[in-house]
Amino acid sequence: MPNPQSWKSTKTEFRKGHWRASRDPTEVSYGSRFITDLVVAVYARQLQTHATGVLADIGCGKAPYFGIYRDLVTKSVGVDWNSSIHRSDQVDISCDLNEGIALPDAFANTILCTDVIEHLFDPARTWEEIARILAPGGKAIIGVPFLYWIHEAPFDYHRYTSFALRRYAERVGLEIEALEAVGGPLHVLADLTCKLVRPWPLKLLA
Repeated sequence: MPNPQSWKSTKTEFRKGHWRASRDPTEVSYGSRFITDLVVAVYARQLQTHATGVLADIGCGKAPYFGIYRDLVTKSVGVDWNSSIHRSDQVDISCDLNEGIALPDAFANTILCTDVIEHLFDPARTWEEIARILAPGGKAIIGVPFLYWIHEAPFDYHRYTSFALRRYAERVGLEIEALEAVGGPLHVLADLTCKLVRPWPLKLLA
């Protein structure tokens, strides 16, 4: 990251010995805390287990997981598009992710790509790029939504089943070590309900 000293927790926070969703409602809405707590815990566990060497954070935005991986890797590089709505000074390389990932072959020992692939029109190309920039023996940690409403329109193209994710990975020669579903209908219902009643002065899970 170009400005690690200026990095601040946004979507995530470290509290009582573990990482969880931020309690700042401008970063994570009240209803989204339920599912985001689970998602952050999964990413923290996977990063603490697998992150090593050079890490490429693809679609990094504000780099919400930097606090988790910064002491686990030797170097991190943030890649995002010029038109990202998540404006950030934590981006090293700006490029159109639909046209490819502007990193050399076998560049990264670890790839982190969270909530990005659904916004890319040609996912097959993206999977090829991930496989290209991943060094031999490296690990890619990838997350996508499934039960979730349209967001960041008009750049919201896909939802993925586990079967699709497996096929995309296997087609580019990546071996799946783990494929984990997080959350479910109740989390989605809580998220949607709180978005609909957002004007109400609620305070939950402080």
